[in-house]
Parts: sequence; structure tokens; C-alpha cells
Amino acid sequence: LLEGVKPRQFLAAYMRAMAPKLAPKVDLFHVGVIKANVSDALAELVDELPRIGRISFRHLTADLVDRIEVIVRFLALLELFKQGFVELQQNEKFGDIEIVWLGDSESAMVGSMTIDDYEG
Repeated sequence: LLEGVKPRQFLAAYMRAMAPKLAPKVDLFHVGVIKANVSDALAELVDELPRIGRISFRHLTADLVDRIEVIVRFLALLELFKQGFVELQQNEKFGDIEIVWLGDSESAMVGSMTIDDYEG
């Protein structure tokens, strides 16, 4: 299989394989600064949901433009669910999520909540 391959050729192949590779440079020019965060979304939800009472996730996020804003809003909802302020119902797989406010606006003070950090 390796008949005719000379030691110098092995050495050259080894040197090529072991040579340091240049780190690929990734251009992030097209990536914008993320302006949404879970704490702000949580504050908005604590302000909105007590007045609304019950709403679908689709309706709640209808005015959001960027996908990251929808994701951040979803993470904020999960925080509210985890802390017992909302009930989430989804009747079918991939169906819309119904959100029901369970808490009161006084007990849901954003500053008093322990909020997990979500870093991308």
C-alpha cells in the first residue's frame, strides 16, 4: 500500500498535518446588537398580563419584529411560570400557548423576583 513512499515524503506529510492552522476569522458585521433582555421583557409582562388576564402567546408577540424578541418574551414567560404567576396551556403539539395570569400585580414586583440569567 505504501510501497514507493520515501521517508522524506512521510516527513513532509507529517509536517503538513502538524503545522499550526490559522484560526478561521468569522465576520460578525451582519450581526446586530441584541437589544432585548429577559429582565425588561419580564417587567413588560408583569405590567401587561394583570390587566389582560388571559391571552395567547401568538397574540402577545404579534407586534414583535425580531425573532430574538419573541424568544426573550418566551423566556420571560417561563420565568413567570416557574415562579407561579402564570399558567401556560397548549392543547395540541405545536399549537398556540394560552397564558393565564394567576398572580396579582402587587406580588409580582420585578425587583423582588429572582431571575435566571440567559446568555447566548
